[in-house]
Amino acid sequence: MIPAFIITGFLGSGKTTLLINAARTHFRGRRVAVIVNELGEIGVDGKVLENTYSRVTELPEGCICCTLHAEFKRSLREIRDLYDPEVILVETSGSSEPFPVMISLQSLGCSIEGVICVVDTKNFPTYKDNPTARYQIGGSNVVVLSKVDLTGEKRAEEVERQVRKVWEENRLRNLFTGEEVFREVRFYRSVYGKVPHEVFAGTYTLKDLKDMGEMHRDHLMSFSHKVIYPQEPVTHEEIYRILNSLPEGVVRVKGIVRMDGFAEPVLVNYTFGLVDIGQEVPGYRGRSFLVIIGAGDHTKISTDLP
Repeated sequence: MIPAFIITGFLGSGKTTLLINAARTHFRGRRVAVIVNELGEIGVDGKVLENTYSRVTELPEGCICCTLHAEFKRSLREIRDLYDPEVILVETSGSSEPFPVMISLQSLGCSIEGVICVVDTKNFPTYKDNPTARYQIGGSNVVVLSKVDLTGEKRAEEVERQVRKVWEENRLRNLFTGEEVFREVRFYRSVYGKVPHEVFAGTYTLKDLKDMGEMHRDHLMSFSHKVIYPQEPVTHEEIYRILNSLPEGVVRVKGIVRMDGFAEPVLVNYTFGLVDIGQEVPGYRGRSFLVIIGAGDHTKISTDLP
């Protein structure tokens, strides 16, 4: 399991700036792999990224999620096998939608830590009715309002209201069950591409989680983390009871649990309303646990969880 972020957004919204700042600020000292789509001026940005990241793969001109779907997966396999990254960042082109990329990442054993849509606060009115832009917003569970320094907070509040409406109208749903893929969307502001730490906090690899399962819980306790140990075997009902009772400030839940119906322990991954359960972890011998990750210093993790 490799943590992966997808960064989407319309042309010129500020995706690459956000990527560069994320690597410098939030992933310093970690092996970060980046896949960027080469489309027009994005190729120039790719050359800048090459000096910032551990690895950059620029895909030829086209859309990652459709015309280059197979090549995207080959590039991801190469990066995973040769460089063993701790985090993968995928920047889609401004003319593509994020959902097929998310499916490809999951099929290759990545955990989706967030589908981040960058919205240009200054220019949003000029493209808000574009179908691709609307699907980008609806296919995300994190929205970053960029260029707030150019517009001010009052304008940002109005754009957030409009974007939330677009998200509600275009949010992803399971075609078979009709259920929402994302249970919520979180909004953040960015100035010069900088976003709060909680957007990227808790990006644990599988090895990180295995190590946590062998540690005493006191080693993990802090103002923004709580470790709980569900009674084994864990049922789907119990997992969803826990997730449905989370305080508002919680942004992520990670863990390894032994569940009914599985021969091996499985990963539980909850990120900004996206629930992913079922990837088996053969050989894990520790007890079942979940790490609940809060959104910041002010977050009060509930003490009435099991």
